[in-house]
Amino acid sequence: MSNDYSEAVEQDSEQHFRNLLKKTKRKSMLRNIIISVLSAMVVIVGLLIADKMLLSRSAKQALTDLYHYQLISSPNVLLGESQSLDSVLGGTAIYRTYKVIEGVPLPWAEVKVHYNVFGEYGQFVGGYSPLNVKDPDMEKLNMARPYNVMNGQRELLFFHPEVHYPDLLNELNKLDQIDSGKKVEMAISLDHAYTANEIRDMLPSGVHARWFWVDTYTPEYIKFMNGPPALPLISPNVYGYAAYADQEDTWENDEGKFIEYIKEGLKLNGNYDWEYTQIFNQLRGGKKEPAKDDVRSIGVVVTGSPEALRALQGKKYVRAAVLGAIAENY
Repeated sequence: MSNDYSEAVEQDSEQHFRNLLKKTKRKSMLRNIIISVLSAMVVIVGLLIADKMLLSRSAKQALTDLYHYQLISSPNVLLGESQSLDSVLGGTAIYRTYKVIEGVPLPWAEVKVHYNVFGEYGQFVGGYSPLNVKDPDMEKLNMARPYNVMNGQRELLFFHPEVHYPDLLNELNKLDQIDSGKKVEMAISLDHAYTANEIRDMLPSGVHARWFWVDTYTPEYIKFMNGPPALPLISPNVYGYAAYADQEDTWENDEGKFIEYIKEGLKLNGNYDWEYTQIFNQLRGGKKEPAKDDVRSIGVVVTGSPEALRALQGKKYVRAAVLGAIAENY
């Protein structure tokens, strides 16, 4: 009897131990699962925060790089609002641009930039390309008329004074066909290089300088442009600066401002470093850095009423004149 009792007690103790062991294992497993889940959540949250921070930095770099490049390119085009949309490991930023034609704002284009967590960014493949339409006036230049794809307005064209073209465009005679109440933009290609003040002084009353086209071209590139077919230059291949630093036309920009834009662009070490370097080296020649006297303008974007712009007819310094955007008063 005693032996049976002892065996029962031992069996009960063993069963109790087994149950306790199972319970301990379940608790341990549950604790490990909870710890693993919490750890995974912490890691995921940390990765999401890191992803957001890295994308925010990349977006800022991309938009800053694009903003500074717009300061020396895109004739008479201003940057408007920017927006960015992040996804996992990457995102897209959009810059909206516009023009102001004699106080009338005109939406122009959207520039899209892709960026990622590795600090890489760039415009979408293809970038911005104008809409080309056949035009009898352009046939003598062996090209079509470029138009803005967003609003159907004419794109500006520029003729370098040292390039021999099959023909030149002078559309000042078309101003008679434009309603007097409209506001007009024109690209004036000059017969040779001038300072900004010289250009301002020789423009007729009511003709307002909006953007100066700077001669940034090397002798080798001019030789290349002279090769067939010699075509006028469009926005991506012309560099310069806005005539004013503010929209109220209070602070006039000058050649020194253009140099400042180039030097600021070089500090970014961004996607346009090659362009900044080429312009900087061309302007400075053999010197350490360029001076104001090294910056000369070979063209100017002007705005005004059709009547005011007609005063440019017959001016010897006008080598070519190409219509750009036309805006309504209301």
